[in-house]
Formats: sequence, structure tokens, C-alpha cells
Amino acid sequence: MNTAGLERNLKLYPWYQAASGFLAWLPIFFLFFFQYVTLSEALKISAFYYFGVFLLEVPSGYFSDRLGRRPTLLLSCGLAVLGYGIIIANSTFIGFAIGQLFIAGYFSFKSGSDNSLLFDSLSALGRESEYAQREATATRFSMLSMAAAALLGGLTGVVNLVIPYYLSAFGAIVAMTLCYRFTEPETHESAAPFFKQIGICISRLKQKQLLWCFVFFVLLYSLEHVPAEFNQAYVSLLSFKWFGFDDSSALVSGVMVAISMLSGAFGATVSIRVLERYGARKLLLSALAIMLLIIAGMASMLHEAILLLVLFRNFSMAFSNAPLLAVISPHLQSSYRATYLSLQSLAGRLGFSIMLYSLSKLVDSTDQAQTVSWPELQTALAAGLAIGVIGFILLWVFRIEERDEASAS
Repeated sequence: MNTAGLERNLKLYPWYQAASGFLAWLPIFFLFFFQYVTLSEALKISAFYYFGVFLLEVPSGYFSDRLGRRPTLLLSCGLAVLGYGIIIANSTFIGFAIGQLFIAGYFSFKSGSDNSLLFDSLSALGRESEYAQREATATRFSMLSMAAAALLGGLTGVVNLVIPYYLSAFGAIVAMTLCYRFTEPETHESAAPFFKQIGICISRLKQKQLLWCFVFFVLLYSLEHVPAEFNQAYVSLLSFKWFGFDDSSALVSGVMVAISMLSGAFGATVSIRVLERYGARKLLLSALAIMLLIIAGMASMLHEAILLLVLFRNFSMAFSNAPLLAVISPHLQSSYRATYLSLQSLAGRLGFSIMLYSLSKLVDSTDQAQTVSWPELQTALAAGLAIGVIGFILLWVFRIEERDEASAS
């Protein structure tokens, strides 16, 4: 066993998450697309990303279980660089859609493989008990990096909305360099043939705890992206004019995303203490309730004060990430862990892709001025809220038992 290499994995892992999380395009991607396409087309471009994940998510998890964590993460970073390059070089709906597919590959091949690399490294060292805390630390690094990237993306986006994509490509190159220094954790388990592997993962959902966590993830992931996707349109309707710019939407959005990432970093920091004190069930349901409150605020009125609520939109996912993985991972073998986590991620992204495409129909307009009205946006937000409330009630009724909370802690 390469102990020194595994120890290096533990040291590099938070920095890898920081580099891969340097997504300077986050606060401006909608505004960038909106320069060239209609609102409905911009939403459909985002939907293409999620459909791309649908095609690649599970095969990428199987790729990781079959060929290893390190080569999967290296491939992930390479796809990111290609995706950013395609978007930078294009100004058409088709070009953006293709670029989004490559970026979908980036996140798909990263999803599950990064968490599995950490858990497998700790398992090989006999230190699995450190997993939740180390995952929470890595989440904090990622959120702080996203905050810096969002602020820089918003500032540079005021000058030119393509600059954040150059910055994001640089972050992906740094992440690739760190991946190259990872050591592949040794495992004595081998992945089953692809379809048998999928069957094994699906069969794990017979366990009530894993099924509940699976449904929770899909719902929270879908809801978390509602304010993320619609915030830029919400901000543009408020018509901010900071520092003499005719339209400061990119700058305002960048500042908001940066602060929301800081709220996510705070959520990751306190998550383990809350888990130990209150258990998994209360923590996860409270994370979902916070997200519903944010969407309800956005749907209630168009006002600057609501932006204070939106600043916490990344809190829930970061707050629940490490505790949720701590509940799930010990129940999964290394031979199918990445496939299972990819399958769960696929369900979340596919669920939101369907939700996003449906909500886009509520703001679908042939207006070539490429504008969206407040009534259209409010209707879409209210529809997303209704879906969330129904899901919350179902999770509350069929909540995991107290004994499951104890095992999570």
C-alpha cells in the first residue's frame, strides 16, 4: 500500500475541490447566453446540460469503479477545458448547447469519483471515521473558491461576459494538475458488468434509509437550482445601475453568488456539529425547509429585500452534503460506490432538467426583445415552490426512523 500517496490524496483533496469549484461563469452564464438567444432558448440551453448529464452520469460512475478514480477525474478536467473553449468560440444556440454537453461531461465524470477517492483513501488507511469531517472541509474549500470566482466573474463580466469563461478554464487546468498527483487507492473489489452493476445499485434502494436519502437528494438538488437559474432574470427586472453602468446585472449577480457561496461555506462548517447534536433527519429536513423559504420569498414579490433571502440559496446543499454522504457511503462497497453516487446524481439532475424545461414553458415568449415579465417569472417560481412543498410533506410523512439518525451520527 502506497501510504505516502494516500496521505497526499488527503492533503490535495480540498485544494482539488477548490480548483474544480472555480466557476467564474456561474453568476453570468444566463446573461452571457441572453446576449445571443431568447429567454426560452437560454433556459433550454441549461436543460441541454442536464440532459447531457443524463447520458453520461451513470457510465462515468461505472468508468470510475472499473478503471479507477484518478483517470476518471483527469478525464473530467479535460472535458471542462474543451467545453469552455467551445463556448468561448461560439455565439449560436447550437454552439452553446454543444459546449454545455462537454461541461456536463466534466461534472458527470467528477460526480461520485471525487467522494469515492476520498472515502477509498481513508478506508485503505483505516480512517473511515474521518470521512464526514474531511468531506465537510473540502466542501468549505469549494464554496470559498466559488465565492471568489463568482465575485471575480461578476466584476470581469461587467467588462465582457466572456472573460469569466477564460477564468474558469484556468481553474480546470489547475484541477487537472492536482489530479495528476493523486494516487489511485488500492481495492480488492472489482466492478460487475455494466448492467449488473446498475442492478446492484438499484437493489440497494430496497433499504429504507438509502431510498429516503435518494429521494431527498433529488428534491433538494432540483429546488436548489430554481433560485440559481431564475435569480439572474429576477435581478435584471430590478434594473440595478451601480457605479454609473446602464446595466449592473452581471456585477450584482456576481456579488450575490459570492455571498451565497460564503453562506454555503458556513453551512459546511457547522454541518457536522449539527449532525452530531440533532441527527440526520432533523438536519436534512431543515435544509429542505430553508430552500423552500427562499423560493417562497422570490415568488411572493419583486423587491430588493428578497435578495437577502436569495443570498442563502447555497446554504442548504452545503449544509446537507457531508452529513448525507456520511449516511450513505458506509452502506456502499467500493466496487459500486461511484456508480451508485452517479446514479443518485443523475436522478437529481434529470429531475431538475425536467422541472427546468417545464418551467421554461411558463416563460416561453416569442418576444424578440428577449425580455421576461414579472408575472411570467412569478408563475414559474410559484410552480417550483408547489413541487417542493409536496415533496417536503412526503419526506416528512415517510421520514427515516430515529435508529437511522443514530447510525448516521
